Amino acid sequence: MSDFRSGFVALVGKPNVGKSTFVNHIMGQRITIVSPKPQTTRRRILGILSTPSSQAVFVDTPGFGKARDALGRRMLSFAKGGIRDADVLILMAEAGSPPGDEDLALLNFARARIREVPAILLLNKVDRLKDKSLLLPVMDAWHREAPFRELIPVSALTGENVDRVLNIVTELLPPGPPLFPLDQKTEQDERSWAGEIIREKVLYATRDEVPHSVAVQVEEMREGKTPGVRYIEAILYVEKESQKKILVGKGGEMLKRIGEHARKDLEKWLGEKVFLSLWVKVKPGWREREEVLRWLG
Repeated sequence: MSDFRSGFVALVGKPNVGKSTFVNHIMGQRITIVSPKPQTTRRRILGILSTPSSQAVFVDTPGFGKARDALGRRMLSFAKGGIRDADVLILMAEAGSPPGDEDLALLNFARARIREVPAILLLNKVDRLKDKSLLLPVMDAWHREAPFRELIPVSALTGENVDRVLNIVTELLPPGPPLFPLDQKTEQDERSWAGEIIREKVLYATRDEVPHSVAVQVEEMREGKTPGVRYIEAILYVEKESQKKILVGKGGEMLKRIGEHARKDLEKWLGEKVFLSLWVKVKPGWREREEVLRWLG
């Protein structure tokens, strides 16, 4: 493997810019959850893409923004760590507007690393632009801000220019052996991914403060006595009794709906029949408690 290339490719940007959708598209499968809500990605997720001659480890990071609690500070540390550890750095912004305050805050933190490693700017959501000529002033504005190797308009949703990005990234990877087994796709274990699938359904089903106040802990995940059957038990933690009432819903309607949607995804992913049990518990102020954040992973 003397000609083999490998490295970490950090994907960073403000919340809801499309990083997770991009990583899922480039991997050809879901390895990270997505939703329209901020703070969907709460920790770094690795997507490991291997070929006979390269291994690109894509690092999906939480949205770069102001930290309002201990959870936010931990998420920001994941984003900053992704920048510091990157062999190739990908900044993602929206194609429809020039760099804003959140973009510039991220760029200011990343400037030193941009001078040290190859950096690419992806202008995402180009599929939403009715007038593609609007791209030129946006690209010019970004070009004046930092010495990116490439500025590429993309659509993480439709896949426009994603293959081009992958080809460029592969060429920019440093020489080196594989960092993970060639058949490994992500570092997430089954319990972690099951919890993320359940949380994704909460994000889509609820609104206001509830999605940000929910954490999911998978308590048990075991094979049934009958082959092809899996039993999963999980607790959904919230910070207030009022949030618990919303999450459970009248007569348990909301929790039942969340469970049904999660079970369907879990069965599709595992290829097995799933019996899913969900409970909701109140853990006041868990987002501000470091010991709870560590316990929840």
